Amino acid sequence: MPRLANTLLYGLVVGLLQGLACLPTRLAYWLGARLGDVAYGLLARRRRVVLANLAIAFGTDTTAAERQQMAHAAFRTLGYHLVDFSHVRRLTRQRFTQMCAIEGLEHIITLLQRGKGLLILSAHFGSWELSPAIALCVETPLHVIVRPLDNPALQRVAEAYRLRCGYRTIPRRTALVDCVQALRRGEIVAALIDQSSLRQESVEVEFFGTKAYTSRGPALLALRTGCPVISGFLIRTGQGQHRLVFSAEIPVHRTGHVAQDILENTQRFTQVIEDQVRRYPDHWFWLHRRWKQRR
Repeated sequence: MPRLANTLLYGLVVGLLQGLACLPTRLAYWLGARLGDVAYGLLARRRRVVLANLAIAFGTDTTAAERQQMAHAAFRTLGYHLVDFSHVRRLTRQRFTQMCAIEGLEHIITLLQRGKGLLILSAHFGSWELSPAIALCVETPLHVIVRPLDNPALQRVAEAYRLRCGYRTIPRRTALVDCVQALRRGEIVAALIDQSSLRQESVEVEFFGTKAYTSRGPALLALRTGCPVISGFLIRTGQGQHRLVFSAEIPVHRTGHVAQDILENTQRFTQVIEDQVRRYPDHWFWLHRRWKQRR
């Protein structure tokens, strides 16, 4: 039965994605918004998580009604993300550049010339599955650290679609070794650093003024390999239109005191995420319990 259920779920999700990809643009994104509306109404548990997170982040500056509007917008963003993701399987370099105006590509090209690889920091922000398709526009191999999805059917869908984007995935359980090797080959590694991590793999830093367990892996990679670090965020500008913005180099604090350097740099990297979420709160994945306690 589990195998049959997963097969049916896989077929249902792929059918939905293929259907969305075939619709006219305006209709597809209208439907994406309606799917977000339905999810906001039906997923009461997740809606409570979103509202609790928004209260932590913006509680002193917003009213309950304003936070409800923000929560609703965040669910609609997920609907838009689903439509964007439906196009990933048919991506080419030309189609990607039609969907995404790229800013800061020169930072990638210049920093790769150092020969120490490049670490790109990002988050579950906007249509984050679309961002790594920048691999179609650069000659240097790109690797993305991923946590396999809990559901096998959804994992199959993700793998099938990601393959068309030209990048390679690195499972989180082997990320440190694999990423060090990739960076030492002068390649690119991208990491999403905005979700709660296991306590033994994390340090506590402030995120919106509240302590949150945050992966120390990116800071450790930067310190161990000497690679430069930048950020990259996909910002929605219209229906199926985005700006993919890469920052200038983010300074890395290196004093030789490893534990303190990891803490300092993880805080610095987290601040980059917070700045973007403050600017575009509807773009972030608020459904994750970012501030949950780790034992």
